[in-house]
Amino acid sequence: MKQPLYLHVMPRVDRDIEQCLSFIGRQPWGRPHDRKLDILRGIEGACADPKANRIEVWKSDTGIGLRRCKAAQFVIVYAYLSSSDPSLPGVVSIRAVRHSRVENVFSGVKEPIAADSAAPVG
Repeated sequence: MKQPLYLHVMPRVDRDIEQCLSFIGRQPWGRPHDRKLDILRGIEGACADPKANRIEVWKSDTGIGLRRCKAAQFVIVYAYLSSSDPSLPGVVSIRAVRHSRVENVFSGVKEPIAADSAAPVG
């Protein structure tokens, strides 16, 4: 049986999602509820196969590689930390959520992982 992952979400992610949905809500074609579902599905996709996306940015200050996962018109920026112990789960850390039109979705993603804020994912 595959070991479940821990999902860790940085404090900035809620603010990122709200900013994206606020922008969508101001558009005449906007459907914020549907776009929130797109974002949540993107996060689920990152958790389902965290190695599917290559490391694009290496943060030398934390030793963490950042990956991106597309979610409709958004990008989920995350890190995957595998466990060296097969009996312990790896961690998917959602670092940011950006609109795909942002020039550099990795810009400003620098907070370290807080080990005590992880929650198991099925």
